[in-house]
Amino acid sequence: MSDFKDKKTNKNKSKSKILEFKTKSLKEQKIETNQDIWNKMDLYAKELVEAFDEKTNRENIDRDHCLYLFHYRLMQKMMFRMSYPAFKYYTKSVSRQLLEHHKEFMNSLDEWTSDDGQDDFGRRIEANKNKTLH
Repeated sequence: MSDFKDKKTNKNKSKSKILEFKTKSLKEQKIETNQDIWNKMDLYAKELVEAFDEKTNRENIDRDHCLYLFHYRLMQKMMFRMSYPAFKYYTKSVSRQLLEHHKEFMNSLDEWTSDDGQDDFGRRIEANKNKTLH
């Protein structure tokens, strides 16, 4: 009987040492680049902002105050987590980008321009070069 027990335990030991092969090849596994991670975090940030926007619609206080609170807490976290030069660089960069994109966005809207040669901000629209003063 001891021989039978030894054979049984040897079989169990040999089964536990077997390693399973990976079913995925390296070609099927996607390697994440920095751009992929950047895009993934950008999508996550957009989802987070949309969720907060939906929450502001359900609350009884002013939307501006809700967005102020969100912006304040975000900037506070950035200030604590980042070095001061990085914090200063990113805040200036974001402000500059927002102004540039806002100007492009506003110029793309037809209702912000009029027929009197100026837009609603008082800026001169490019003159029509086909018109002459003769």
